[in-house]
Amino acid sequence: MPIEHLIQAGLIAIKAGDHDNAAKLFAQAVNADPSSEQGWLLLGKCVLSPDQKKYCFERVLRLNPNNQEALLSLKGAIPPGTTSPQKIVLPVENPANSPLSSFSQPVSAMHPRPAVTPFFIDNDNEEELLNAGDVGLKPGLVHPAAPILLENKDKVLSAKRLVPSRREKKNPARTIFLWSIPVFLICLVGIGYLVLSDSWMKLLPSALFPLPLPTSAVGVGSLRPSDTLTYRQFPTVTPTIVEPTVIPSPVPTIVYSPTFSSEQCKFDHPKGVTVSCGYLTVPEDRTDPKSPNIQIAVAVFHSTSANPAPDPVIFLQGGPGGEAIMTSVGAFDILVSPFLEKRDYIAFDQRGTGLTKPAINCPELETVSKQDMFGQIPASSRNMIYTNAFRSCHGMLTVSGIGLNDFNTVASSDDLKDLVTALGYTQVDLYAASYGTRLALVTMRNHPEILRSVVLDSVVPVEARLYYEDPARYNSSLQALFDGCAADPKCKATYPNLESDFWNLVAQLDAHPVSVTAPLLTGGKITETVTGSDLLGVVTLGLLKWAWMIPTAPMSLDQIKSGDYSTFVAMQSSLPDEYKGINIGVYISMMCHEHILAGTPEELQAVLDSQKDIVNNYQWIFFGDAEDIFNTCKVWGSTPPASGENNPVVSDIPTLIFEGAYDPVTPPAYGKEVARNLSHSYYVEFPNQGHTSLFGDTTGCASSLVQAFFDDPGREPDRSCVATLPSINFLTPYTGNPPVKLEVSEGFGLKAKMPVEWEKIFDGFYLRNNSSLDITQLVVIRTFFFDTTSLLDSLSSKLYGYNGFDAAPILVGTRKANGLDWSLYETTSYGRPVELAMADSAQGDAVVVLLFCHKDELDALVQTVYLPVIDSVVPSQ
Repeated sequence: MPIEHLIQAGLIAIKAGDHDNAAKLFAQAVNADPSSEQGWLLLGKCVLSPDQKKYCFERVLRLNPNNQEALLSLKGAIPPGTTSPQKIVLPVENPANSPLSSFSQPVSAMHPRPAVTPFFIDNDNEEELLNAGDVGLKPGLVHPAAPILLENKDKVLSAKRLVPSRREKKNPARTIFLWSIPVFLICLVGIGYLVLSDSWMKLLPSALFPLPLPTSAVGVGSLRPSDTLTYRQFPTVTPTIVEPTVIPSPVPTIVYSPTFSSEQCKFDHPKGVTVSCGYLTVPEDRTDPKSPNIQIAVAVFHSTSANPAPDPVIFLQGGPGGEAIMTSVGAFDILVSPFLEKRDYIAFDQRGTGLTKPAINCPELETVSKQDMFGQIPASSRNMIYTNAFRSCHGMLTVSGIGLNDFNTVASSDDLKDLVTALGYTQVDLYAASYGTRLALVTMRNHPEILRSVVLDSVVPVEARLYYEDPARYNSSLQALFDGCAADPKCKATYPNLESDFWNLVAQLDAHPVSVTAPLLTGGKITETVTGSDLLGVVTLGLLKWAWMIPTAPMSLDQIKSGDYSTFVAMQSSLPDEYKGINIGVYISMMCHEHILAGTPEELQAVLDSQKDIVNNYQWIFFGDAEDIFNTCKVWGSTPPASGENNPVVSDIPTLIFEGAYDPVTPPAYGKEVARNLSHSYYVEFPNQGHTSLFGDTTGCASSLVQAFFDDPGREPDRSCVATLPSINFLTPYTGNPPVKLEVSEGFGLKAKMPVEWEKIFDGFYLRNNSSLDITQLVVIRTFFFDTTSLLDSLSSKLYGYNGFDAAPILVGTRKANGLDWSLYETTSYGRPVELAMADSAQGDAVVVLLFCHKDELDALVQTVYLPVIDSVVPSQ
């Protein structure tokens, strides 16, 4: 019997309470495949003897030293004073041939663990990383807000989540500032406590903290031209066309009454707003009388109006698997507050996600992926370890009695209907973002009676098969970039050959990959090998996905071309946040059922073959060729969509559709295709936006359209503001014209000319912040405690890693000004230039001026900022 069948039969036996038979089945499984992490883990949970449990859990840890289930189980498996036995016999069908038949020494002695303890990051205990030191990163992981797609030649799980943490309120600009702090941290000396203290963090300007975005991991592949195929030859973006049919709403086969019970909110209420929280209780499977109940977490933000509209707005989060409640709390000013003047706002965590019970998580996959991120998994074992982690996750969820096939969009749509009923509303308005638009569309078909109006922001059509359409989606986004730069006179003049330069750079990086090292925000360093495929991921899913990143794309490409890898460095720095805010089990269930199994292995392989020279960075656990991907879904127990389930939705419910012209995830063609079958729909394309226009548009145009539409869904909202939206202001390197405006200002223990228009973090610390990827900083300080000799000794010590520099500063000149004798030094930090000037004051302490910037702007900034500032410094008495 195949091992998968043995595991499944054992799980069924456990569910039936027959642990003896389950143990026999799991023992057969590990006999057949001694490398089965899941088999050993389940066997350990079934056997009764502490010694037997110890042996099984140690076998699990030999395969995966950071399997948390085994670690926790092992702690309780052996009573105090018990030692490993000389012989253990487990109930197997053929004991004589069993790998468990006997052993004469502890497992740890027979099979020593790796010399380097596998290191991973616990989302709830990030201090583990602080003492990690330098760790090597195996390719395969990405930054959550602006991902790098990294090569995955060994069919590695490739996580591509683009979701903010529930605890985050930061963007790449803050990230850039934080990871570049080590460059000048050594200059602080006497005031270093300010940099490291919470009070200093509060001084950061609010502009560096844009609000979190909705989950949007709906497609993360990459493409590039091969010898016989260029990106121009990829088809235009068109969802799989199926003739629209009206599907009757499914009717539950059991009788139940959805109930809502109030509970205290698990977050701090926004000031001046009343919030009610609780749980909606519904059956997990509405067709099974014996189905367990699940509890859907709900938060109702009550309107500030004395007479609110009877129809609240309900937010549908993306992912799939993203949390809605904590996203709403984090993005309150953009996502929630605008609605409260007239109506209630409701967020609910879809079944299996966020605060909902149960939450369908896969800690095994998270752990393995983080081990791999930090280079703790040998390439020869990677496939086996990932496969075992996946099977272990599936087994644990199944043993817990969770019906994974019940976690899908149709079931979530039924939950939404029950929620409306339980809360006492008659009709509601929906605001759906990214993958949440698919839930909205299914609800429009299955439960139209509860909907007054719908806003679809960045549409995932029900008929779309995301894994089959990656090349065309990314082609749409790249073409928008090339056309947008060509239409901008400044961009066109600076980068006249952007399109050809881009593809040449992709080919160059594929032929000669580069190694990039970056500091982690939580300490230590991380190193990745970057290829052309990675560059494609950076551009499509990093720079073009979010509106505030689009202007940086041409200049970032040019900087990479010249050897300045600041863009790569920035995106590597926040890798430890990878898995926050997403429920992997829900993601697997929905993507398998609704997308992967909607096609055939032959169709998917044809897509993969068309990109044969590209590392197929599919989403999360879906790696390898088409057969591998389909087998993953089969092991999970997923089934294809029901007949008609993925047919286009036909509806006359008033609908407002938003798309961003640069969006590589849900391109404009998706919104247009959906609008074709919605007779009462209004399509709006934002020419300067990427994914989720409501979040990216800072002019208020998108928000005003939504508000006007909800006020009167029967009338097309006035879209004249779209025509007045500013064009993308593509960045180009600073050339010194016009000069940076400088004015004399008090610094830390001195007076000097300071850049007036730069962000002043605090006295003497300035961040130019002209984009989310701008590293340009100026530091003008006085140490008070150290003279230049002591400071230079510290900076030149290899023992301490040059205190943030790549090498010891090199003296390049001297300068006299205002009675100070300046020594001018040059060095680099992670490959980027650092200009450093030091002079001793009359009191004997050091005065320091430091400039950190991009290579292509160095000369201009030296002449217009660095030298004028040096010449103006006057120490305080």
